[in-house]
Amino acid sequence: MKIKDFKFNTGKRISIEIGTQLQIQIDGVAFQYISTLIGMEPDKYLIINAPMALLGYARHKLYIGSKIVVRYLYKGSTFGFKSKLIDGLYEPLKLLFVGYPEVIEEYNLRSGERIDCVIPIKIKINNDKIDGVIVDINEMGCCCVAIKGDEDKELSFVQIDEQATLMCQFPQIEGEHAILGKIRNIRRDKKQMILGIMFHENDPEIENIIGQYILAIKDLFK
Repeated sequence: MKIKDFKFNTGKRISIEIGTQLQIQIDGVAFQYISTLIGMEPDKYLIINAPMALLGYARHKLYIGSKIVVRYLYKGSTFGFKSKLIDGLYEPLKLLFVGYPEVIEEYNLRSGERIDCVIPIKIKINNDKIDGVIVDINEMGCCCVAIKGDEDKELSFVQIDEQATLMCQFPQIEGEHAILGKIRNIRRDKKQMILGIMFHENDPEIENIIGQYILAIKDLFK
């Protein structure tokens, strides 16, 4: 297949934008991978980039007719659809051509349900930093446990409604990310502090990363 055989198109009929980050899962592969929508031919196919990790681990699963599940965020809602791989292009670009979805489902992820997790973080409040762990999370906020180190200040300086920045790295997502939030509740003793954080004024990229992570965790426990 040659690149010229396909007309790259920025038209859209489904609720998705070119450049949207996708979570994809190939039938028979245990892991989810992060991809990006590159283009589409409405009613025919979507063009997405082929994740290098997928090519390295499960290239043999990528054949015409392979079943694929795609999920993505759009304007605060999560959508998903099932499709099939209709072709692949691996040189010079690494692209997958996925059949245009016939049915798209919208997932309700705003019910307030918390997902248990263990994500190491640095909590930045004003000019102070505390080591901690996110122990549960949803799209609106999270619960963090901060543990006082030998050289840390007393944890009493943290107050309700203060701005907090959580520096963390999500599994299978490259780079460290800064999540902005406000402290809504505090429980503490001499050794540790439990913070309820409401996410606040994050850009769409961060909201998308949080949503993708929650989707991946939910998939593990289906």
